[in-house]
Amino acid sequence: MRLITFTAEGGEDHVGALLDDNTVLDLTDSAPQRTWSTSMLALVDAGPEALAEAEGLVDTARSSRSGMEVRPCAGLDMRAPIPRPLKNVFCVGLNFRSHVEQNALALGEEPQIPETPLFFSKPTTAVTGPGSPIHFDPRLTSKLDYEVELALVIGKSGTWIPVDEAGTHIFGYTILNDVSARDLQWRSSQFLYGKGQDTYAPLGPVITTADEMPPWDQVESQLWVNDELRQRESLAHMIFDPEHVVAELSKGITLEPGDIVSLGTPGGCGYQMSPPVFLSEGDVVECRIDGIGSLVNPVRAVVDASPGRDNKPRSEKEQM
Repeated sequence: MRLITFTAEGGEDHVGALLDDNTVLDLTDSAPQRTWSTSMLALVDAGPEALAEAEGLVDTARSSRSGMEVRPCAGLDMRAPIPRPLKNVFCVGLNFRSHVEQNALALGEEPQIPETPLFFSKPTTAVTGPGSPIHFDPRLTSKLDYEVELALVIGKSGTWIPVDEAGTHIFGYTILNDVSARDLQWRSSQFLYGKGQDTYAPLGPVITTADEMPPWDQVESQLWVNDELRQRESLAHMIFDPEHVVAELSKGITLEPGDIVSLGTPGGCGYQMSPPVFLSEGDVVECRIDGIGSLVNPVRAVVDASPGRDNKPRSEKEQM
């Protein structure tokens, strides 16, 4: 299934399942007596039986939509599939050789392929949904950048998960744009502040359940800025595949249903171009991954108009 979260007429978030590219089954209205239908987190946490029940409703809706809560996709107010995760979003850095090599070249370093995944996190407040703006705050950064990433959603709790069992802990996959303020990121060895600003984790548009994802050698990620292709690579080129990432991350950290783990980006980031090219007001960033879809977000300049605040852009030296 391809699952979404959207805002219904009453202002409440509903869970839906895409029947095709044009219609969605409203699972919240179709199964009001089921607690798993109240949110995406509830559905993920409810386990395989709830997922099977949701799949049964989808099959019924596809064969006969009479009496089913089916809506057109056009005009839906889409949210991030999990609008507010329960914990910080886990992220993996340097998980493609192309990114490792281009990162080293841009920073004047020798490339070093990591022997274990490099983990960092983004606050839950960084998560935003399809169509929502990525904030460009000139008081904070002049080097706003993008990173298309495959992200997995944990479906079953566990710690010290063996690699050969890790797949059973993955509920599904979605897209995350690891938006990064490079000048903030590089001013220390900690990534959280430069990658954790509000709106720096666009997520969506759907969660594709793990059973419906093609093999990684048949899945390609792409990122476009306006009409220019910036990133493109097969997901078979990940240094650490999803199962190894889950196994490594779970060593001493309990992973729980609804946890999100983003799996790194290929080369082609703005700071890796010659000369570097960063995002600016009015740009539109589109992330595409086969089997999931297209995540589109505009870039919008924001200025805090609070009384007494100096809203003029600051120089890089002043930002430090």
